[in-house]
Amino acid sequence: MEKLEFKIIFWGVRGSMPVPGPSTLKYGGNTPCVQVQIGEKLIILDAGTGICNLGKELIKKNTKITGHIFITHVHWDHIHGIPFFLPVYKKGNHFRVFGERKGDMGFKELMSLMMKAPYFPVEMDAIGDQIEICDIEAGQRIQLSPGIVIKTERNNHPNGGISYRIEHGGRSFCYVTDTEHYKDTIDPLLKNFIEGADIVIYDANYTDEEYNGLCGNPSRTGWGHSTWQEGIKLVRAAGAKKLVLFHHNSDRTDKELDIIDAQARDVYPDCVTAYEGMQIIL
Repeated sequence: MEKLEFKIIFWGVRGSMPVPGPSTLKYGGNTPCVQVQIGEKLIILDAGTGICNLGKELIKKNTKITGHIFITHVHWDHIHGIPFFLPVYKKGNHFRVFGERKGDMGFKELMSLMMKAPYFPVEMDAIGDQIEICDIEAGQRIQLSPGIVIKTERNNHPNGGISYRIEHGGRSFCYVTDTEHYKDTIDPLLKNFIEGADIVIYDANYTDEEYNGLCGNPSRTGWGHSTWQEGIKLVRAAGAKKLVLFHHNSDRTDKELDIIDAQARDVYPDCVTAYEGMQIIL
């Protein structure tokens, strides 16, 4: 099996809502979107506002574009870039969008809701053949091509969510965002899921102090997010390698992220804080 280049590109790294402005220029203010390029195979993780700039870059190629978009969950910050993702409006392009159904509502119905009048002028069905929406569920294994496997696992998050693990050519990358750690123990599902991974993107929305309500604000227990300290515990327990801090708090300035980056590296040297435009090659 041919071993292809395995590249990860960050287009949006912020959580909750986009925060453009002078205090977020270094790390970026767009909400989650990560491009995984394995050879010619285009994989996109989440469709926050970061996917808008990705779309502009893809359109520049002026060629037929096919890709696979995997959504962790349908909270706004992970889907609100889809209506503004230019490639889905160009005939000849084709994107398969994967996500989890909720009760009686399939993923297509869930995604279509945000584009119904009067909220948006173009409804999902009007896009046509350029977009195909598929139901998946946590625990499912997807053979994207003979050499590319995508595995899924359940997140601990309000309304649910899915983590993704992408494997190719003996290398592995995990996308674990919008999940809350368990008090006094490592999440056994996620520990097994990321075991031995080369790279783990992890939800570092809070610090331990913020999460526990020690900074003058209420505890964030039950809000569905984690801390950089818990991310380090998880990758160590699972024997994973590089940790990428992600889903930065929307109130976090560049200077504050610089401090967190330095603190995290002191504890776990193979750690990096995600920023828009960052690229990692496995």
